[in-house]
Amino acid sequence: MPELWGVLNVTPDSFSDGGRFLDPSAAIEHGLRLAEEGAHVLDVGGESSRPAGHTYGRGFEPVSVTEEIGRVVPVIEALSAQPGIRVSVDTVKPEVAVAALQAGATIVNDVQCAADPALARAAAEAGAEYVIMHNRGRGEVRPPNTAYADLVSDVIGELLAAAERAQSAGVPRASVWIDPGLGFAKTARQSAELLSSLGRFRKTGYRILVGPSRKSFIAELAPDPSGARPPAGDRLGGTAAAVAMCVVGGADAVRVHDVAMMRQAAAIAEALWLPRGGAS
Repeated sequence: MPELWGVLNVTPDSFSDGGRFLDPSAAIEHGLRLAEEGAHVLDVGGESSRPAGHTYGRGFEPVSVTEEIGRVVPVIEALSAQPGIRVSVDTVKPEVAVAALQAGATIVNDVQCAADPALARAAAEAGAEYVIMHNRGRGEVRPPNTAYADLVSDVIGELLAAAERAQSAGVPRASVWIDPGLGFAKTARQSAELLSSLGRFRKTGYRILVGPSRKSFIAELAPDPSGARPPAGDRLGGTAAAVAMCVVGGADAVRVHDVAMMRQAAAIAEALWLPRGGAS
Protein backbone atom coordinates (compact mmCIF):
# COMPACT_ATOMS: atom_id res chain seq x y z
CA MET A 1 0.00 0.00 0.00
CA PRO A 2 1.35 3.49 -0.76
CA GLU A 3 2.44 5.81 2.01
CA LEU A 4 -0.12 8.38 3.12
CA TRP A 5 1.09 11.97 3.24
CA GLY A 6 -1.27 14.14 5.26
CA VAL A 7 -1.89 17.66 3.99
CA LEU A 8 -1.38 20.36 6.62
CA ASN A 9 -1.94 23.84 5.21
CA VAL A 10 -0.90 26.60 7.58
CA THR A 11 -2.45 29.22 5.30
CA PRO A 12 -5.49 31.49 5.12
CA ASP A 13 -6.27 30.78 1.47
CA SER A 14 -5.64 27.15 0.47
CA PHE A 15 -8.41 25.86 -1.80
CA SER A 16 -9.82 23.27 0.61
CA ASP A 17 -9.01 24.17 4.19
CA GLY A 18 -7.63 27.70 4.09
CA GLY A 19 -7.74 29.38 7.48
CA ARG A 20 -8.68 26.30 9.50
CA PHE A 21 -5.15 25.64 10.72
CA LEU A 22 -3.47 29.04 10.48
CA ASP A 23 -3.14 29.11 14.27
CA PRO A 24 -0.07 27.01 15.21
CA SER A 25 -1.83 25.17 18.03
CA ALA A 26 -4.69 24.19 15.72
CA ALA A 27 -2.21 23.06 13.07
CA ILE A 28 -0.22 20.97 15.53
CA GLU A 29 -3.37 19.36 16.90
CA HIS A 30 -4.55 18.52 13.39
CA GLY A 31 -1.14 17.14 12.42
CA LEU A 32 -1.13 14.83 15.43
CA ARG A 33 -4.63 13.67 14.49
CA LEU A 34 -3.51 12.89 10.94
CA ALA A 35 -0.59 10.89 12.31
CA GLU A 36 -2.93 8.92 14.57
CA GLU A 37 -5.10 8.18 11.53
CA GLY A 38 -2.12 6.64 9.75
CA ALA A 39 -0.24 9.41 7.98
CA HIS A 40 3.37 8.41 7.31
CA VAL A 41 4.38 11.99 6.46
CA LEU A 42 2.89 15.36 7.39
CA ASP A 43 3.28 17.80 4.50
CA VAL A 44 3.30 21.32 5.97
CA GLY A 45 2.79 24.32 3.70
CA GLY A 46 2.75 28.02 4.56
CA GLU A 47 1.86 29.42 1.13
CA SER A 48 -1.06 28.31 -1.01
CA SER A 49 -0.21 26.93 -4.44
CA ARG A 50 -3.73 26.88 -5.90
CA PRO A 51 -3.46 27.55 -9.63
CA ALA A 52 -5.17 30.40 -11.44
CA GLY A 53 -8.09 29.56 -13.70
CA HIS A 54 -11.86 29.42 -13.81
CA THR A 55 -12.02 27.47 -10.52
CA TYR A 56 -9.74 29.55 -8.29
CA GLY A 57 -9.70 32.89 -10.09
CA ARG A 58 -6.34 34.62 -9.77
CA GLY A 59 -4.82 31.68 -7.92
CA PHE A 60 -2.58 31.88 -4.87
CA GLU A 61 -1.35 35.06 -3.22
CA PRO A 62 2.43 35.03 -2.62
CA VAL A 63 3.67 35.65 0.90
CA SER A 64 7.03 36.90 2.12
CA VAL A 65 9.82 34.60 3.24
CA THR A 66 9.49 35.92 6.80
CA GLU A 67 5.73 35.29 6.89
CA GLU A 68 6.05 31.78 5.48
CA ILE A 69 8.81 30.83 7.92
CA GLY A 70 6.72 32.21 10.78
CA ARG A 71 3.80 30.01 9.74
CA VAL A 72 5.60 26.70 9.24
CA VAL A 73 8.57 26.56 11.61
CA PRO A 74 6.68 26.38 14.95
CA VAL A 75 4.45 23.65 13.54
CA ILE A 76 7.33 21.66 12.08
CA GLU A 77 9.34 21.93 15.31
CA ALA A 78 6.46 20.57 17.38
CA LEU A 79 5.48 17.77 15.01
CA SER A 80 8.98 16.56 14.16
CA ALA A 81 9.74 16.25 17.87
CA GLN A 82 7.12 13.49 18.12
CA PRO A 83 8.49 9.94 17.74
CA GLY A 84 7.77 8.34 14.38
CA ILE A 85 6.51 11.49 12.63
CA ARG A 86 8.23 12.51 9.39
CA VAL A 87 7.62 16.04 8.18
CA SER A 88 7.79 17.50 4.69
CA VAL A 89 7.85 21.22 3.92
CA ASP A 90 5.82 22.31 0.91
CA THR A 91 7.65 25.40 -0.35
CA VAL A 92 9.34 26.94 -3.37
CA LYS A 93 11.56 29.29 -1.35
CA PRO A 94 15.12 28.13 -0.48
CA GLU A 95 15.17 30.26 2.68
CA VAL A 96 11.98 28.64 3.93
CA ALA A 97 13.33 25.19 3.12
CA VAL A 98 16.52 25.85 5.09
CA ALA A 99 14.55 27.05 8.13
CA ALA A 100 12.12 24.13 7.91
CA LEU A 101 14.89 21.55 7.58
CA GLN A 102 16.68 23.04 10.57
CA ALA A 103 13.38 22.79 12.46
CA GLY A 104 13.15 19.05 11.78
CA ALA A 105 11.65 18.52 8.32
CA THR A 106 13.33 15.79 6.28
CA ILE A 107 11.59 16.26 2.91
CA VAL A 108 11.24 19.26 0.58
CA ASN A 109 8.12 19.25 -1.62
CA ASP A 110 8.76 21.55 -4.61
CA VAL A 111 5.66 22.40 -6.66
CA GLN A 112 7.64 24.42 -9.19
CA CYS A 113 9.37 21.49 -10.91
CA ALA A 114 12.91 22.17 -9.66
CA ALA A 115 12.95 25.61 -11.27
CA ASP A 116 15.23 27.07 -8.57
CA PRO A 117 18.50 25.15 -8.08
CA ALA A 118 18.96 26.84 -4.70
CA LEU A 119 15.95 24.92 -3.38
CA ALA A 120 17.48 21.60 -4.43
CA ARG A 121 20.82 22.63 -2.94
CA ALA A 122 19.10 23.34 0.38
CA ALA A 123 17.67 19.82 0.35
CA ALA A 124 21.00 18.32 -0.66
CA GLU A 125 22.94 20.10 2.07
CA ALA A 126 20.50 18.83 4.70
CA GLY A 127 20.43 15.29 3.33
CA ALA A 128 16.70 15.65 2.72
CA GLU A 129 14.47 13.90 0.22
CA TYR A 130 13.23 16.06 -2.65
CA VAL A 131 9.84 15.88 -4.34
CA ILE A 132 9.56 17.39 -7.83
CA MET A 133 6.01 18.15 -8.89
CA HIS A 134 5.39 18.77 -12.57
CA ASN A 135 4.22 22.28 -13.26
CA ARG A 136 4.34 25.03 -15.84
CA GLY A 137 4.23 28.72 -15.04
CA ARG A 138 2.28 29.22 -11.82
CA GLY A 139 0.13 26.22 -12.65
CA GLU A 140 -2.51 28.20 -14.57
CA VAL A 141 -5.00 25.85 -16.20
CA ARG A 142 -5.04 27.51 -19.60
CA PRO A 143 -2.92 27.71 -22.75
CA PRO A 144 -0.02 27.72 -23.29
CA ASN A 145 0.50 25.74 -20.07
CA THR A 146 -2.06 23.10 -21.06
CA ALA A 147 -0.73 22.67 -24.62
CA TYR A 148 1.10 19.33 -24.82
CA ALA A 149 2.24 17.52 -27.96
CA ASP A 150 1.90 14.20 -26.11
CA LEU A 151 0.69 14.71 -22.56
CA VAL A 152 2.23 11.76 -20.74
CA SER A 153 5.50 11.80 -22.68
CA ASP A 154 5.87 15.56 -22.25
CA VAL A 155 5.18 15.48 -18.50
CA ILE A 156 7.60 12.60 -17.95
CA GLY A 157 10.25 14.30 -20.08
CA GLU A 158 9.94 17.56 -18.17
CA LEU A 159 10.09 15.71 -14.85
CA LEU A 160 13.20 13.81 -15.90
CA ALA A 161 14.87 17.07 -16.92
CA ALA A 162 13.93 18.52 -13.54
CA ALA A 163 15.32 15.46 -11.77
CA GLU A 164 18.61 15.97 -13.60
CA ARG A 165 18.67 19.59 -12.40
CA ALA A 166 18.09 18.45 -8.83
CA GLN A 167 20.84 15.87 -9.06
CA SER A 168 23.22 18.45 -10.56
CA ALA A 169 22.48 20.56 -7.47
CA GLY A 170 23.59 17.67 -5.25
CA VAL A 171 20.43 15.68 -4.47
CA PRO A 172 21.20 11.94 -4.78
CA ARG A 173 19.04 10.10 -7.30
CA ALA A 174 17.71 7.85 -4.55
CA SER A 175 16.37 10.91 -2.70
CA VAL A 176 14.33 12.22 -5.64
CA TRP A 177 10.57 11.73 -5.95
CA ILE A 178 8.43 12.74 -8.93
CA ASP A 179 4.80 13.92 -8.90
CA PRO A 180 2.71 14.28 -12.10
CA GLY A 181 1.12 17.45 -10.71
CA LEU A 182 -2.59 16.73 -11.12
CA GLY A 183 -4.55 19.94 -11.58
CA PHE A 184 -1.50 22.12 -12.18
CA ALA A 185 -1.23 23.29 -15.80
CA LYS A 186 -3.59 20.43 -16.71
CA THR A 187 -7.25 20.28 -17.57
CA ALA A 188 -9.50 17.81 -15.79
CA ARG A 189 -9.21 15.34 -18.65
CA GLN A 190 -5.45 15.71 -18.72
CA SER A 191 -5.25 15.04 -14.98
CA ALA A 192 -7.36 11.92 -15.47
CA GLU A 193 -5.09 10.71 -18.28
CA LEU A 194 -2.02 11.13 -16.11
CA LEU A 195 -3.66 9.33 -13.22
CA SER A 196 -4.41 6.35 -15.45
CA SER A 197 -0.83 6.34 -16.83
CA LEU A 198 1.15 5.91 -13.62
CA GLY A 199 2.71 2.72 -14.93
CA ARG A 200 4.73 4.81 -17.36
CA PHE A 201 5.94 7.02 -14.51
CA ARG A 202 7.05 3.92 -12.60
CA LYS A 203 9.32 2.98 -15.49
CA THR A 204 11.47 6.04 -14.74
CA GLY A 205 12.74 4.33 -11.60
CA TYR A 206 11.90 7.29 -9.37
CA ARG A 207 9.51 7.05 -6.47
CA ILE A 208 6.10 8.53 -7.27
CA LEU A 209 3.96 10.83 -5.13
CA VAL A 210 0.46 11.67 -6.37
CA GLY A 211 -1.79 14.39 -4.97
CA PRO A 212 -5.41 13.93 -6.10
CA SER A 213 -7.10 14.98 -2.86
CA ARG A 214 -10.26 17.09 -3.24
CA LYS A 215 -8.94 18.68 -6.43
CA SER A 216 -11.07 20.53 -8.93
CA PHE A 217 -10.63 17.90 -11.66
CA ILE A 218 -12.86 15.64 -9.53
CA ALA A 219 -15.59 18.27 -9.46
CA GLU A 220 -15.37 18.77 -13.22
CA LEU A 221 -15.42 15.08 -14.07
CA ALA A 222 -18.19 14.26 -11.56
CA PRO A 223 -20.58 17.21 -11.25
CA ASP A 224 -23.68 17.09 -9.07
CA PRO A 225 -26.95 15.94 -10.67
CA SER A 226 -27.78 19.63 -11.12
CA GLY A 227 -24.61 20.11 -13.12
CA ALA A 228 -22.93 22.16 -10.40
CA ARG A 229 -19.37 21.35 -9.36
CA PRO A 230 -19.26 20.01 -5.79
CA PRO A 231 -17.15 22.04 -3.35
CA ALA A 232 -13.88 20.68 -2.04
CA GLY A 233 -15.38 19.02 1.02
CA ASP A 234 -17.82 17.07 -1.15
CA ARG A 235 -15.17 15.45 -3.36
CA LEU A 236 -14.25 12.57 -1.06
CA GLY A 237 -15.82 9.87 -3.24
CA GLY A 238 -13.84 11.05 -6.24
CA THR A 239 -10.71 11.31 -4.14
CA ALA A 240 -11.15 7.71 -2.96
CA ALA A 241 -11.52 6.54 -6.57
CA ALA A 242 -8.36 8.43 -7.51
CA VAL A 243 -6.48 6.92 -4.55
CA ALA A 244 -7.58 3.46 -5.69
CA MET A 245 -6.12 4.23 -9.14
CA CYS A 246 -2.87 5.25 -7.44
CA VAL A 247 -2.73 1.84 -5.77
CA VAL A 248 -3.39 0.07 -9.07
CA GLY A 249 -0.83 2.27 -10.84
CA GLY A 250 1.88 1.57 -8.27
CA ALA A 251 2.27 4.99 -6.67
CA ASP A 252 4.65 5.02 -3.73
CA ALA A 253 2.72 7.69 -1.84
CA VAL A 254 -0.53 9.66 -2.02
CA ARG A 255 -0.97 13.15 -0.59
CA VAL A 256 -4.41 13.47 1.00
CA HIS A 257 -6.47 15.60 3.38
CA ASP A 258 -8.66 12.79 4.72
CA VAL A 259 -6.13 10.26 5.95
CA ALA A 260 -8.40 7.76 7.74
CA MET A 261 -10.84 7.47 4.85
CA MET A 262 -8.15 7.27 2.18
CA ARG A 263 -6.20 4.71 4.17
CA GLN A 264 -9.31 2.54 4.05
CA ALA A 265 -9.78 3.16 0.33
CA ALA A 266 -6.14 2.27 -0.38
CA ALA A 267 -6.28 -0.89 1.72
CA ILE A 268 -9.40 -2.16 -0.06
CA ALA A 269 -8.01 -1.26 -3.48
CA GLU A 270 -4.85 -3.20 -2.66
CA ALA A 271 -6.83 -6.20 -1.39
CA LEU A 272 -8.89 -6.27 -4.58
CA TRP A 273 -5.95 -5.70 -6.91
CA LEU A 274 -3.18 -7.94 -5.58
CA PRO A 275 -5.01 -11.26 -6.10
CA ARG A 276 -5.15 -10.33 -9.80
CA GLY A 277 -1.39 -9.90 -10.04
CA GLY A 278 -1.11 -6.20 -9.35
CA ALA A 279 2.08 -4.50 -8.19
CA SER A 280 2.92 -4.86 -4.52
